[in-house]
Amino acid sequence: MNKYKEALDEIKNIVLDKSGDGYRTAKYLQNFYYSSCETLQELVERATPKKLVTTRHTRRCPSCNRQMSDINNAHPNMKFCPNCGQALDWGIKR
Repeated sequence: MNKYKEALDEIKNIVLDKSGDGYRTAKYLQNFYYSSCETLQELVERATPKKLVTTRHTRRCPSCNRQMSDINNAHPNMKFCPNCGQALDWGIKR
């Protein structure tokens, strides 16, 4: 199970707490909300398109530095990096 699914399941467990006590300790909830917010922030950042890093000869993913194309060979139909999943903004005018 990936960390996004785990975070979502944990949120569901808190909201649908059927343990009978009806509450969790304040420290547990504080840690839970902090870690959940970090995980969800990572998803938001990954889904927000970032401009490619342009070097002299290539265009590279801004997150993992994978080469996406040669400088003269753009692939603006690639919306996400196949290596890390980062949304890409090619910034190419047509």
